[in-house]
Amino acid sequence: MPSYSIRIFSLLAAIAISGPALSQAGFPSKPLRIATVLPAGTDGYVRAVATKLSEQMGQPVVVDNRPGAGGVVAAQSVSTAAPDGHSMMVIAAAFLIAKAVNPKLAYEPLDDFAAVAKIYGGSSSMVLVRPDSPAKTLEQLLAYARANPDKFSYGVGGIGGQPHLSAASILAISGIKALHVPFKTQNDVAFALLRGDIDFTILATTTSLPLVQTGKFRVLAVTSGHRFKGFPDAPTVREIIKNDLLIHETWAGLAAPAKTPGDMIRRLHAETAKALTDPSVKKALEAGGNEPTLDESPEQFATFLRRETDKWREIVKLTGVKSE
Repeated sequence: MPSYSIRIFSLLAAIAISGPALSQAGFPSKPLRIATVLPAGTDGYVRAVATKLSEQMGQPVVVDNRPGAGGVVAAQSVSTAAPDGHSMMVIAAAFLIAKAVNPKLAYEPLDDFAAVAKIYGGSSSMVLVRPDSPAKTLEQLLAYARANPDKFSYGVGGIGGQPHLSAASILAISGIKALHVPFKTQNDVAFALLRGDIDFTILATTTSLPLVQTGKFRVLAVTSGHRFKGFPDAPTVREIIKNDLLIHETWAGLAAPAKTPGDMIRRLHAETAKALTDPSVKKALEAGGNEPTLDESPEQFATFLRRETDKWREIVKLTGVKSE
């Protein structure tokens, strides 16, 4: 082989071996962007994470608030962005649920995005009734529903969201039919339950906790896979109804465009892991009733997302819930 051919072959081999290092050379080279469906003012933990990432990576990290439209606007802005590690999106259960409820949405959660890192997970919602409800336990609530099929109702905020699917799946797996009353906000739901317009609801723990602590509502169960340490006497729904489909937890994480190089994904994962150890980030998460939770690797987070996607698709099929 001529000497120049050997040199060219050696150069190509060196480039192939050092490819990952080359793709990360100078990264990040410009400001990073984190898109979120949360409106400004409700995105405290996102901004706390962005601030730490900026300090660690030496570039501004901009929080891009894109609420509404079922998360489609935020999702499309990231899925179609250059896969160069500079664009990410905060994803949560609602991101997967929206697609399961409405397959026509213009994004594919698993195909259009690369998992980066989980930020928090394992948080629960609460099954609530009024203090004067005849049901003291979830079993009694379900028994009452069976005995009163024509007048038993539940209410949640909106149609096709996680609270709706949580309530609908409890009833469907228990073989119970009930009237679903949708409301615009969680506050509307709380007032309706207080007035006696509905028999039960499911609300996020952050909303439920002060209402339960002040005696306005009674908690019958929590939707997480483990008991809530703030109310250890409240069983999980899974304990009462032996079905893993009824483990419904809230979580959030970061995802990047699908073709973002693996070494950049790993760098972003490592930087996020470091940021989650910062006291200011922990404080921002705890203010929303959450704790930092990080998967060991992007691959582990991707596996989690596949399991969650399969679960919510099965729940949507089971309950027959459709988008508005």
